[in-house]
Amino acid sequence: MDVDETGTDFGYDDQPTGVSGPLPPAEGPNPRGRGGSKGSSGSRGRGSGRGGSGRGSGGGGGGRRRGSGSGSGSGGGRRRSSGGGSATLQSPAARITMAVGGALVLIVVLVLVVRGCQRSALEDSYRSYMGDVTTIVTASGKESDSLQEILQNKNGAKAPELQVQVRDLAGKAEGLVGQAEALSSPDSLTAANQSLVTALQYRVTGLKALADSLPSVVDSKNRAYASATLASAMQRFLASDVIYQDSFVGPSKRALADAGITGVQVPDRQFFLSGVRADQASPTGAAQLIPALQRTGTADTATGTTGVLRGTGIAGVQALPQGVELQAGSDTEIQASDKLEWQVTVENSGDATETNVVVRATFASDASPKDAQTVEKEIASIARGEQQSVTLPGPKSPTFGEDSVLKVEVVPVPGEEKTDNNRAEYPVKIVF
Repeated sequence: MDVDETGTDFGYDDQPTGVSGPLPPAEGPNPRGRGGSKGSSGSRGRGSGRGGSGRGSGGGGGGRRRGSGSGSGSGGGRRRSSGGGSATLQSPAARITMAVGGALVLIVVLVLVVRGCQRSALEDSYRSYMGDVTTIVTASGKESDSLQEILQNKNGAKAPELQVQVRDLAGKAEGLVGQAEALSSPDSLTAANQSLVTALQYRVTGLKALADSLPSVVDSKNRAYASATLASAMQRFLASDVIYQDSFVGPSKRALADAGITGVQVPDRQFFLSGVRADQASPTGAAQLIPALQRTGTADTATGTTGVLRGTGIAGVQALPQGVELQAGSDTEIQASDKLEWQVTVENSGDATETNVVVRATFASDASPKDAQTVEKEIASIARGEQQSVTLPGPKSPTFGEDSVLKVEVVPVPGEEKTDNNRAEYPVKIVF
């Protein structure tokens, strides 16, 4: 090496082993005219690593050289990040991937939103449809109540008057059929809706048949014939109830369950002949309606008498053979007996003698109201202010130990306006 008197190297280092070619020229003497390092044997250097290369000075001399080093060590070298992540995001493939992923997320969100809207629309269609059905069958149930009022014939109307009233009901019933046919039902309830229409049509047919049969029923002296004729018309109402229950209510509930829809109620207790009224479709049950329908002769005399108070009522009810007095609205336990009977005492609270007064008793268990048993008897004549008792047979096959209800009714006589004391309900329980 060539050095001056200060020891500064102005030449080249010897060729390092394993490196071919000349080394880069030295940068010359220390620009500050200083040689060496501070300290006795230490060295000071600077290194700034750029992309993996660095510069440093060390040893005892002031010369510097470039080399491929880590830039670390005593030179404190620095490195610059290669920026690979940013480059990846800026590449076309990455941008396409991100765009496709975003589009997929958007599609999934849109699908979920559309499905949610479709589900909501489906539930609304079921809810709206069942709401309309409820309105229709409720109106039909009120027609049934109106029919029962007509059949009681409280005012002693003649057959032509009864016919007009029943035919008026038939016209209203036909209007309900039209409403049912116009309903927009969900696809899964198309068949069920047709069954609803059929059930309502049976009610119309029954009302028309009943209106046509009333003259012969009212004028007939043959009780068996009159009962069978009346029952034939009433059977249409019972058939309509069966169709409604089996072909509308059942399928509708299954359709709602299959669709996973909750909170939508199917009106399943709307019968035309509900409870004890179902007996009216049999000759035995229909026979109970005959006395009131044939009361027209008595009604003419009664309505022709002005200023005469007409009325009957329940004076008391006992369970025989024990003689237990029943109280309306109060629970009473009755000992089981094959001789169980109901003794009903009737009082004539009016000003005229009444004839053919019908007393009716219906026994039903709370657990099975459809199995109600109805019996009735007539009081041939009862003078004003008089009390008479009739004995009615008890239930043939009661359910022991269960809460039950005995309903007693004295059918209002023609011209009777105050009827709140003509009916009463007695909670009973038959026990061993």
